[in-house]
Amino acid sequence: MRNHMTLLGMDMSRQSRRRALVLTVYALLLVMWVLTLSTHGSNEIQLLLAATIVNGFVLGGYGKHGLIKPFVTRPFRAGPVNDERDRERRDRMHFNVYRFMIALFILGYFLGLRPFQLPQVSRAMLLLGIILGPTLPQALLLWSEPDVDVEEIG
Repeated sequence: MRNHMTLLGMDMSRQSRRRALVLTVYALLLVMWVLTLSTHGSNEIQLLLAATIVNGFVLGGYGKHGLIKPFVTRPFRAGPVNDERDRERRDRMHFNVYRFMIALFILGYFLGLRPFQLPQVSRAMLLLGIILGPTLPQALLLWSEPDVDVEEIG
């Protein structure tokens, strides 16, 4: 987690607020997913773009914005650096999430082939993977982190 736990001026040090944020983010991404499935055009890039923007500016982890510190081990630029505990939690979370993601993508792929030939289900699973891939590790880190004490922030 970052030393400052604010997002758009809101205090996010309480676990309940971070969980509400994660639920809100996924509710909005779910609406986009359903709208993409209902239109048979090529809107997949919009899902990936939305997930990337939400991840970068709200959840964090890959850039200088968001609630999670950037995933760097050395300070190649100014900013917070993860300690060993943060790196271990991040790596474990990514490992578990990406095992699930690989299974989701493989299942989605095979459901589109013979003998199943369920292209709508296959597309839905692959689009779900596009949403979950970049956002789920950070969302689970925010969800599971306990309340941040005021003394820890200072």
